[in-house]
Amino acid sequence: MNDARHIVEAAVKEPHKAGALDQAATLGMDALPPLAELLTQDQPIEMAERCEAVLKSVLAGLFAAPLPGPDARRVASFQQQIGLLFKYKSYAVKAASPLGYAIFLQNPGQGFSFQEHITHKVEVFHILQPHPGGFVFLCSLDEWNEAYEPDAFNAWLGGAPYARYERFRHPARPGDVFVIDRLRTVHTVMGCALEEFATVSTDMVNRLHDQNRGAAVPDTFTRNWTQERLLEIEPPESRREILFGNRGAGEIMIHPQRIRGGQVSRMTCGAIRISWYGVNPGERTDLFGAQNTALSLFVTAGRGRVFLCDLEEARPAQPPALDVEKGDLLMVPPFAAYGFESAPGQLLQVSEHRLPHAVAFVAERQ
Repeated sequence: MNDARHIVEAAVKEPHKAGALDQAATLGMDALPPLAELLTQDQPIEMAERCEAVLKSVLAGLFAAPLPGPDARRVASFQQQIGLLFKYKSYAVKAASPLGYAIFLQNPGQGFSFQEHITHKVEVFHILQPHPGGFVFLCSLDEWNEAYEPDAFNAWLGGAPYARYERFRHPARPGDVFVIDRLRTVHTVMGCALEEFATVSTDMVNRLHDQNRGAAVPDTFTRNWTQERLLEIEPPESRREILFGNRGAGEIMIHPQRIRGGQVSRMTCGAIRISWYGVNPGERTDLFGAQNTALSLFVTAGRGRVFLCDLEEARPAQPPALDVEKGDLLMVPPFAAYGFESAPGQLLQVSEHRLPHAVAFVAERQ
C-alpha cells in the first residue's frame, strides 16, 4: 500500500513526467485508496485537477474490459465514498465527477466568464435553482463582436439598460436546459445552481469577457458548506430545452417516459446521453445495460438502492446492490448492469450522465 501511495503521489506532483500516469494506471484497484485520501481534501483547483487526471488514467485502464461484479461495486463504492470533487472558484463551487458531470453552486449575481469553446466540447446546462435575477447569455461570436464594447458591457452587467446585450439574456427558470454544442457560441450562466453534462470536466475556453479576473475565492467555500448546499437543492418538476440561434427559437418540453417502477426523461446531445430517473416509493426498475460507456449517477432526491452487477449476477431476482441517498455519486463501469429501487415512502431521483468510453477518456490519450 505504501508503494501504491508513493506512485500515486508522484503522478499527482508531476503528471507530465514521462510514464508517471502510466505507472499509476498499472496499479489498478490498488490506486483507489490513496486517491480517496487525496480527493477528499480541500485543495486548489490545480491540485484537484491533477488528482482527477491520475484517477482518469487509472479508470481508463480498469474500464478497458468488463469488470466482474465485485470490482464494479468496488469502483462505485469508491466514487460514493469520495463524492463529487470540489473545485473552488471566486464565483462558484464546481462539484464535479471525473467524467463530465458537475453541479455548479454560483453566488447571486455571479457566474462564468463570457466565453467560447476553443476546441469542440459539448455542454448541457440544466438549471436547478436560480437566484433572483439569474440568467443565461447566448449569442454567436459574430453577434458578440458586433455588439461588444467593454465599458458599456460592464455597465450592463451592473444594471444599466442596454438593448444590444439584453436580447441575448434568457431569464433562468428551474428545469431550463441549454445545449452548447457548436463552436463560436458565446455563453455564460449567472446566479444559478445548475447541473452540467459535458464531454470533459476541465475548461477548454477562450474568455472573451472575464468579470471574475483577480477575484478571491470566498472563505465560506469549504467542503462542509458545499455538501450542505447540495443537499438543500430540490430537482425541478419538469424540464424544457431552450432553443436559440441555429437551433431555432422557443422551447421544447422534455416529456418523461413510463418505465417499470417510475419514469425517466432522456435527451441525447452528441456523445452525451442524459437521463433523469424518478422511481416511485417502494418500487424498482428493470436492469439497464451500461454497454461500452462510462456512467455517472448522482442521487438528487430520496434514498434507496442501486443494483450493480455483471451479467451473470443479473440473473437472480435480487441482484447485488448498494444503498444510496441524496447527494451520493456512483460510477458505473462499462458493460455492467444497473437499476434502481426506492425505499418505502421515498421518491428516488437520479441524474445519469453517460459517455462512450472513447470520449470519456480522450483527454488522457492526447
